[in-house]
Amino acid sequence: RAGSFSSSAIDHQAMRGTSSRGWSAAKARASSLWAKCGADCACALHGRIAAMAASTSAGETWAFLDWAKALQEDPGNQNNQVREKLPSYFDVFGVDPKSYQVNLKVLESRYRTLQTYLHPDKLRAKGGENLLELGETCSAHVNEAYGTLRSPLSRASYMLQQRGMATEEGSKLDDLEFLSFVMETRERIEGDLTAQELCEVEREIGEKIEESVSEIGRLLREDDLMGAREITEKLKYYENIKNEIVRQK
Repeated sequence: RAGSFSSSAIDHQAMRGTSSRGWSAAKARASSLWAKCGADCACALHGRIAAMAASTSAGETWAFLDWAKALQEDPGNQNNQVREKLPSYFDVFGVDPKSYQVNLKVLESRYRTLQTYLHPDKLRAKGGENLLELGETCSAHVNEAYGTLRSPLSRASYMLQQRGMATEEGSKLDDLEFLSFVMETRERIEGDLTAQELCEVEREIGEKIEESVSEIGRLLREDDLMGAREITEKLKYYENIKNEIVRQK
């Protein structure tokens, strides 16, 4: 892991003199320290700086956005280590990594904001081909983070993975009643249904998806990872059925 700064040491160095020069100077020092110790070390510090900014500025800010802005303002401060230690998907957008519930409007707004700062062509104009490569790496990471967090299924799988409980492709469920329901539902949608009947099946599956999403949120709050993984696996089946219905409509 790059650098030898502890979290407390980073806080002390970056926040030193903040009372006299304001949070902007602290942010500049944090950007410099980021290049020395890596994104993971500076994350806690940037969170504090973001909170300071929120109390002194009308615009919202968060750690990764602060870094993206600093990259625009001073291209020479670009951090190659971001390629090696990209922030988590939750840190990319400054949202709570412990909460399964995500405000999709806020997520979309922050996604658009980040892309204005990390667009590869814009960064190339600032710092040439080297900064273009960094922009492509970060922009792709932001796209992947956005696509994952906006989907309840992908978000659940990601949160389980982050907690050491990865969901595996093709994993089996032991709930025979559930598997029987899935088989019967597939047979129904593969049959000769009217448009109204197909919409009724879609409504039923939509309710199952809503129930599953609510249950996953509860289980993750309670740190019941085994239970959350089981419901996430069931959610995959529901989503597949929903996608099949959409294809037939």
